[in-house]
Amino acid sequence: MALFPVAFGTNVATPLLLVYDDRLGLSDWTLTALFAVYPLGLAPALVLSGPASDVLGRRAVMVPGIVLSGLSSAVLIAGADHLWMLYLGRFLLGVVSGLVFVVASAWMAEHGRDAPLWTARMLALVMYGGFGLGPLVAGIAGQWLPAPLLGPYLAHIAMVAVAMVVVFTVPETVTRDRTRRIRPNLGIPEGRHRAFWTVVVPTGLGVFGMPSLAFGLFPVLLKPAMPGVAVFVSGMLGMLAMGSIVPAQAVIGRVGPHRGAPLALASGTVGCVLGLIAFGTDTWPLLFIAAVFMGAASGMAMTSGLRFVDLLCRAEDRGALTGAFYAVAYAGMMMPVVVTSIAAVVGSTAVVLGAVALTAASLAYVLRRTTAHLATT
Repeated sequence: MALFPVAFGTNVATPLLLVYDDRLGLSDWTLTALFAVYPLGLAPALVLSGPASDVLGRRAVMVPGIVLSGLSSAVLIAGADHLWMLYLGRFLLGVVSGLVFVVASAWMAEHGRDAPLWTARMLALVMYGGFGLGPLVAGIAGQWLPAPLLGPYLAHIAMVAVAMVVVFTVPETVTRDRTRRIRPNLGIPEGRHRAFWTVVVPTGLGVFGMPSLAFGLFPVLLKPAMPGVAVFVSGMLGMLAMGSIVPAQAVIGRVGPHRGAPLALASGTVGCVLGLIAFGTDTWPLLFIAAVFMGAASGMAMTSGLRFVDLLCRAEDRGALTGAFYAVAYAGMMMPVVVTSIAAVVGSTAVVLGAVALTAASLAYVLRRTTAHLATT
């Protein structure tokens, strides 16, 4: 319950970027940069939050993160006419994610040690439920309701207030150790570095890299072809991408993470190709199908990646290794601005999207050949 409102607030601003575009006259690059500034706030939080929670306890790090989530929405409300405040709000949301999602993942894993795969699936379900509902609510509000840059954020702040009560009901799992110093680290056990870089990293890139393209780039590229519905379509893409987590999780439950990780990137490849066709032909309804494939990719990658972390980590460094996984996952959110930046140089967004699809397909092949030794169901 405490995790859901934070996830809701993380994506609630995404469809509203098109409203800010109408209000402030932003370029495609600026829109994708607003989306991509999020991981910049995430990076320092990821470096410290996992190790800090391993030493101070999970709740001691979660509570400030939940408070900051509500504050981020307040900044975005105040920044409706100020671009720099929009950047600040998105940056703070990145910090929130680094604090909350890492620690919540480790906390839930410790409460669900008897059923680790089920726990990973439930964690992903709660997160993606918030990730999907946020943009859907904002998309409807941004397209048809009054005060679109106020209502969705107020709803998030109200949820955060409830979360602050709930988080104090969860039993702490870490005994504070005053003799242990907080040292930023990746938490990779000795002798497992190769598995981290060849399995965890490629899997992590699919977690948010794929859905970021679906609702952070595709609606921006096709906005001229969607007059009167672009904001709503952007919100629907977010909801569809995140809603695809349920069937994706069922797949991981049957085939295991060692097969699920390459399947995730293969699904993302299909989504990229569909998005490329939609962009090249102005057939924007194809984006709905692309979002399903890219959301499924994200869900399979999340569940598989968290299971890989559970297999690799030492108990005392669970928070640190979980943070390392999320650092890779959130780096994928830079994908929209990377595509638009490269396209500005080479002069063809279609070529860059094609290269992304080819890279995802290649990583799927590599993962299929390197995850057998981590096979588990």
